[in-house]
Amino acid sequence: MAISRFRRGALFAAALGVAIPAALLAGTGIYLTLRIARAVETDTRRYNSYIGQQVAEAFEQELLDHLRRAVATAENAAREGAPRVVIEAALADGTREFEGSHLVPLDDLNGVSLLVVESQPVIYAPGEGARRGQYFTGVLLRGPAGQVIGAGGWWIRPAVFLRNHLDMVYHERMPQNPRLYGGIENARNLSVELFDAQQQRIGNVREPGPHATARTEPMGGPFEGFSVRVGSTANAPAVWTGYFLALQIAFIALMGLAILAATVFGFRYTVRQLELAQLKSAFVSNVTHELKTPVALIRLAVETLEMRRVKSPEETDRFLRTIGRETQRLGQLVDNILDFARLEAGQVTFRFSPVELPALVRDVLEALKPRLDHLEFKVETDVPETLPPARGDAMALTHCLLNLLDNAIKYSRTRKEIRVSGAARDGTVSLSVSDRGIGIAPPDRRRIFEKFVRLEDGLVHDVRGAGLGLSLVDQIIRAHGGRVDVVSAVGEGSTFTLVLPAATEAVTLPAESQRRTAS
Repeated sequence: MAISRFRRGALFAAALGVAIPAALLAGTGIYLTLRIARAVETDTRRYNSYIGQQVAEAFEQELLDHLRRAVATAENAAREGAPRVVIEAALADGTREFEGSHLVPLDDLNGVSLLVVESQPVIYAPGEGARRGQYFTGVLLRGPAGQVIGAGGWWIRPAVFLRNHLDMVYHERMPQNPRLYGGIENARNLSVELFDAQQQRIGNVREPGPHATARTEPMGGPFEGFSVRVGSTANAPAVWTGYFLALQIAFIALMGLAILAATVFGFRYTVRQLELAQLKSAFVSNVTHELKTPVALIRLAVETLEMRRVKSPEETDRFLRTIGRETQRLGQLVDNILDFARLEAGQVTFRFSPVELPALVRDVLEALKPRLDHLEFKVETDVPETLPPARGDAMALTHCLLNLLDNAIKYSRTRKEIRVSGAARDGTVSLSVSDRGIGIAPPDRRRIFEKFVRLEDGLVHDVRGAGLGLSLVDQIIRAHGGRVDVVSAVGEGSTFTLVLPAATEAVTLPAESQRRTAS
């Protein structure tokens, strides 16, 4: 039984009133956190790019300092007007770090490149042949009148120079740079890597962490083709900030999902409780009617007999049969209600033992014979006497069979035929009750086992009931370790099958070990 559209709409609106603000707050929190994370990442990349440029400039300064120290003697000789031989000798003795000193006349400087470092020009040109991979690097020399007479320099190997001077440049030269933004303290959690033209690493200071914010800057001058990559180390504050922001986003998302899930659960739970309340209300109404009808019939029959309004012994017998039939119906209804209450409370204890199903079927049909005869039902049985005993509680199984036969009687129309059959297969014993009644639609075949549920089909609106019978049968059979199968076709009838475990030697255990409480 569904609740009204208005109530469902009101509950849905209330749920949206909670879910939408929660979703908006979670979405806003995630958006703002992502903005912060993006800003931190952008600033980190920008700073890494800046440090990479500073490292490249520091190497140029380091190279210039070495060249100026190495050329100092030759530069003094040139200013004094010394002959070429003396200047070349001074160049040869200037340094052992470089190789192949040369004095290049001014007229031969065509085709060389110029790099300005701290307002000082540095000339360079790539080597060829045996000098491939090397660069001729030098500074301009001036004569006594200040005129440029040429350039003095050496062949350098850029990869060797960069590798040998990386630690000195990063730990000594860069801290002395007064223009370094943030000072060297901010660079202590950075990794610096040098790469050649083939992107092979030739040196590094600290191992890099995540590469998301790493930046690569190209180097110029005689270091052309080389690059420096600066990134955060694994323990850098920027990395931990990223982790924290990611964790915060996950936390906000989980909280939002938890609120949404709780809202959905609360909505469905409330709807279910309202439906159960309506079902219980309908149950009380149905039970009242079910109790009132047999009581009224019994009272009428008793009053008729008391006032001796009967005309013949046959009529007396008919009224007595009515009293018996309605008393049986009333007792079954009361038993259903009591058993349901005990099952719901988990207070039912079953005593398992071998149950002979042929005998059980005969007893149940004998109890129902007056009612079946009165309603002119034709009953066919096919329960072999050789059927293995089932493991179960005889009283509980009798109650299940009574409920199935009662439903078969109530939901049969003009085709008043009932068939009870039994079979054994793969360690189980089954008992089936078939009718030729109105049948059950496929969507309703699971709902009929829910408590208080009565189908609102137009074909059954005049059939009274409490909506407990099949729910009781399902709970009892599941407590026995079995199941209830349903095969039905609308307009053709239904077959309910109780599948139970066959009795084995285990059922001869002491009674205490044969108990199982339903819940």
